[in-house]
Amino acid sequence: MLPQSSWNAFSAFQVFGDHVPMDGFSLVVRIAADTEALEQIIASRATEQDILDPELATMMVRAGLGLIRSPSVSFVYANPDETIAVLRRESVQELGQSLEVHDHLISSWASRMALISGETLPVSGQVYEFPDMGVVRKAIRSAVDNHEEQTPLRTAKRLGAQMRGRGEPFHASMVESLEEQSSLLADRGIDMDTLPGWWWRGVAARSGNTNHADQVELWGELPSSDRLGELIV
Repeated sequence: MLPQSSWNAFSAFQVFGDHVPMDGFSLVVRIAADTEALEQIIASRATEQDILDPELATMMVRAGLGLIRSPSVSFVYANPDETIAVLRRESVQELGQSLEVHDHLISSWASRMALISGETLPVSGQVYEFPDMGVVRKAIRSAVDNHEEQTPLRTAKRLGAQMRGRGEPFHASMVESLEEQSSLLADRGIDMDTLPGWWWRGVAARSGNTNHADQVELWGELPSSDRLGELIV
């Protein structure tokens, strides 16, 4: 359900294959569900679920937040479309470790999602190497802002997947403009102003240092973009 990715602006930082970061650099893993598969699952659940299927969205957020339990992860941002995990620098210091961590996070997300939802949802991962935490914060702020900005379109497309699952006609061309998105949602009784904060901006979790990794802080309501970077240390 990703209309447009803010990560295109950070493509120069994406790395491929096994990778050991340079001194002072940080690795970030982005995990995103397969859009077509997600729409099919929403459609298959449509006749038995509430409008927009908030239950499925919540389960995807939970699957993402669960990655904070990994000893390799210091910070997680999760929304119903993607999960972003900031890795501890000490977790990737040798050849082979970056692929191990990447594969472990992908597997953990998928297995957790299957456990809590009973659904098998394909996901893919991307690894980014940023020169300092300032750029990491900028990338995550951009992801949060983009997610919020795209909320009307994401919500309309999610509703459209449910409509198809209920045998009603829907095509992406029906919600190309903000006016069309708002009209479709309003016709179905959806008031965007009543949607919860996590639907608009996602949630976050931060673990303690390696000696206190079991201590986790959660943010169900994220602060403003200006203050969001304070959560990422």
